[in-house]
Amino acid sequence: MAAAKGTPLPAAAAIDAVLHRGRLKHGRKRVHPIPAPVPALPDGAVVVAAGSAFTLGSGLAHRWTNEGYDPPVPLHRADGLLTPPSTLMALGAGYRPVLHPSITAFSQFSHDERSV
Repeated sequence: MAAAKGTPLPAAAAIDAVLHRGRLKHGRKRVHPIPAPVPALPDGAVVVAAGSAFTLGSGLAHRWTNEGYDPPVPLHRADGLLTPPSTLMALGAGYRPVLHPSITAFSQFSHDERSV
């Protein structure tokens, strides 16, 4: 977050306060406007489309279910962004999240299939 803004490193309590404000509004999950086309969002961003949450990885969207992640699909539009703007800024500034192994396995498989 500090690298994206070009500011000194904030204290942990300040980071937590910013993240908390970005996650919740009146005790409910906050949905943010999408600042860029979905395919341009960084790996690790989470969007909502048709009432489902999708984690983005390697240009594909992975829908979350109670059983885990579904196989990836291309997603060109979404209804909103679940990732707080401060986290999206950190992702855009080069922070690389560790995604669930099923996402990286799907992404590797899909990437190999697309490059054939």
